[in-house]
Amino acid sequence: MRLWLWAGIEFAVLAALACVRAKLWTYGSDTGTFAQVVADAFNGMRNGVENGTHFRYHFSPSLALLWPFVGLTHSALPLQLVQAAATVSCAPLTAALALPYAGPKLAERLGLLMLLYPPLLALGFDEFHELGLFTPLVLALFIAADRSRWLWFAACATVAVGLREDAAVTLVVFGLVLVAIGLHPSAQGRGLLDRRPLEPMATAIAGAALAAGAAVALASYYAILVLCFGAWGPSHFYVYSFASGPVALVLAPLTHPREFASSVFTFGRLTYVLEGLVPLAFLPLFSWWAALAIPGAAVVLLANSGYVWRMGDHYAALWIPWLLVATVVGVVTKARKGSARLAGIWTTISAVLCIVFLIAFDPMHPLHYLHPYYHDLADARRAIDCVPKAASLATYDEWFSAVAAQRPRATIDRTSGVEYLVYADDFPSPEYQLHMRPAIASEVARGEYRAVCRFGNVTAYRSTGAE
Repeated sequence: MRLWLWAGIEFAVLAALACVRAKLWTYGSDTGTFAQVVADAFNGMRNGVENGTHFRYHFSPSLALLWPFVGLTHSALPLQLVQAAATVSCAPLTAALALPYAGPKLAERLGLLMLLYPPLLALGFDEFHELGLFTPLVLALFIAADRSRWLWFAACATVAVGLREDAAVTLVVFGLVLVAIGLHPSAQGRGLLDRRPLEPMATAIAGAALAAGAAVALASYYAILVLCFGAWGPSHFYVYSFASGPVALVLAPLTHPREFASSVFTFGRLTYVLEGLVPLAFLPLFSWWAALAIPGAAVVLLANSGYVWRMGDHYAALWIPWLLVATVVGVVTKARKGSARLAGIWTTISAVLCIVFLIAFDPMHPLHYLHPYYHDLADARRAIDCVPKAASLATYDEWFSAVAAQRPRATIDRTSGVEYLVYADDFPSPEYQLHMRPAIASEVARGEYRAVCRFGNVTAYRSTGAE
């Protein structure tokens, strides 16, 4: 009950922060993009930022399950609340996973630890992403497999496989591990979390079904959908001077070992990994289950952009769920080899480290997000209200995100090609002042756009061609 109480308090805090951010318009374009994607779930998952269907970038059919939250409210805020709830649910799920092995007291401590783990908290505070739902699904999969609850396992697996294609890569590996455990339980000596599986053959079959389902989803996506759309949107993250694309990059250690090592083994990537391991006091490394984090970590660390391997962004959800499972096993191992008291000390050290990281290296960066980026949002609202909701509209990331759920044709950072533009002359962005503002002035000077509404320094421009 104490764990549920603290989980409820944390959800209330995250929900309140989500409401504040929504009011201050500090959610970036991703929240707005997913609001449009979910609202259009049964008509192609189209959105303005990606200029078409979301399937050009990611395989995320499971997002259709969230349609009621956006379709009925016409707001992006429910998506943020769902993500906060998913984050907080990891605490009782972790405790439930640990309970048969660690006992009530130690299981509760592990659950409370999840409420403090900085990478997990950052996922709950961040803009909405489909990967924000992946961690509780992984934990639920482990619990279902460990308890031989195969209907629950099938339900969680179906949603997880359809969440995103790079998450499916990690599920293929997990499925194969379940096959190995089910067919050869003596090879590991125990079952999922250090005990023999109750149904070895069922475990193997479930693992094979999970691996096959994830592999089929991956093959279908890349062989059919990606070819239909011409290219996979995020492929640019895996382009280097010595390798162009994910396949070439995976082979680069053999074809260009020196260039690969100098580009990938960097200090920034090392500190990123340490931000995941140090708050857990390296407990995951006491279990071989930590190896399941490698595929997801590789997807992240091979990217050429520091934005991807920056703690606080959603990409961390590809590998930290497996660290949480390994943490449970690591604590159980400590308890059995030493004592419950020793394991409790380790969890206390981990909790202290989490608090230190939240104070010194907080990946949520609340001071950056809990104040408005523009001084007069009332003028911005009035200017946007001048634009018909069915019209195409371009504006800033944060303004787009605030209205995207009601405006299916809204997009960001465009200065032409849409019916309306809404921008502020004094918006505090060097990129806007140096490039976009002159481009808008040029469009107006050529007669392509004319001002139709102006409130303070915020102007709504209409395309003369649309008139």
